[in-house]
Amino acid sequence: MRQFLGGLALLALAAPAAAAPRDSAEGRLLHDLFKTSVEIPTVKGRGQVPKMARALSAKLRQAGFAARDIEIVPVGETAAMTVRYRGTGTKPPLLFLAHMDVVEAKRADWERDPFKLYEADGFLYGRGTSDNKLGVVHLVAAFITLKKQGFRPDRDLILGFTGDEETDMASSRVLAERLAALKPDYAINSDSGGGRANASGKPISFAVQVAEKTFANIKVTLRNPGGHSARPRADNAIYELAEVLGRVRGYVFPLVDGELTRTMLRDAAALPSASETFRAKVAAFEAAPGDAALLAEIGQEPRLGYAVRTTCVPTLLEGGHADNALPQSATATINCRIFPGVEIETVRAKLAEVGGNPAAEWTIDGDPFGAAASPSNPALFAAIRRALDPAARDIPIVPYMTPGATDGKHFRSRGIPTYGFSADFTVGGEVAGVHGLNERIPERALYDAFDFWPRLMRTLAGGDAGAGQ
Repeated sequence: MRQFLGGLALLALAAPAAAAPRDSAEGRLLHDLFKTSVEIPTVKGRGQVPKMARALSAKLRQAGFAARDIEIVPVGETAAMTVRYRGTGTKPPLLFLAHMDVVEAKRADWERDPFKLYEADGFLYGRGTSDNKLGVVHLVAAFITLKKQGFRPDRDLILGFTGDEETDMASSRVLAERLAALKPDYAINSDSGGGRANASGKPISFAVQVAEKTFANIKVTLRNPGGHSARPRADNAIYELAEVLGRVRGYVFPLVDGELTRTMLRDAAALPSASETFRAKVAAFEAAPGDAALLAEIGQEPRLGYAVRTTCVPTLLEGGHADNALPQSATATINCRIFPGVEIETVRAKLAEVGGNPAAEWTIDGDPFGAAASPSNPALFAAIRRALDPAARDIPIVPYMTPGATDGKHFRSRGIPTYGFSADFTVGGEVAGVHGLNERIPERALYDAFDFWPRLMRTLAGGDAGAGQ
């Protein structure tokens, strides 16, 4: 699930490093991998993820990777996949993550077949072009490129691809558990983050996901003896549920003070669109970070929206059992995206308090879990800077949190620091249709970022670069 910087939209950035001309060997490799990947419909229920994993495996074997270093792990109808680029073992391994599955797409709704790569007017169309098959292809191409260059890393580099990130995340749990046993230094997730630029295209910053909100569904139920609908009663379960939801609607969770919030506030204040008043408030809070009243005032800023606070919103309703009977129960599912470090039970209790009906039953659905934010990683941020195009190397590299869920939360929950950023740098609005209709990326996003991942991997894994340096 491709994540962006909350309500602060990610925009354009210059090519991160050397481009691969389409008619070059590298360009043909990228196009071949991308076309193959997009045209395998890896949606839930079709059982096609293992096919995609086998196709990627064949390409890697052709490039010289041994069979023992490529593993496809069945998980129900889907699969996870790992690829090991063996190093000297001087340092702990590094993980590079992506997901092979995509959201369902109905042919009747799309202008073109969503599972055929279509090129038009400088764009590449197809389900998964952005989320997240571009990440898969860039990482596989990086491994193949480094292998051909004779690069010998000083640590193992491991690709970890999941097969149901968009749905059940069963393969995400399996993969995180298996790779945690290798005691990696940290993980890099290609399914998030990236560059931002101003309206004229000048690079402003590069966002790195360091945290995700906790996904939790909280259900509220009102019960009633019911009766015949011809004899209405005042204590109707549906009415009472509606009143509870109306009170929940009026409540806004406060901003949570902490380094992550302050970082995101600083970044929001640096945007060209930020008002002088907002910038002044953020500067004042920087000078007095314990000022709860000022934090609450900043929290009213519309631009912050859902980005830096817990949010809860009703998403499902169920009530009654017949059209001629009074409802015996009415239930709403409230989907919450909870700020890291805030307990789910604390949110449930707050909703019950706000709802104001002591007869309401508030329950946490399933067994949701959260993960702490990944710690600061100066060495990684320095490596990212070196991998960027020289014209963009003076921009800030900004930690941020996403409101949705990616595979990263499973790795963080197992103690593996995880940092999310992509290599496809595009102008705002060019990437379109993620999870929706006619998904597309600009054609140059496939080729311009060619050397970003190999350059980053060489920087992080040191060693002898052989013929590639």
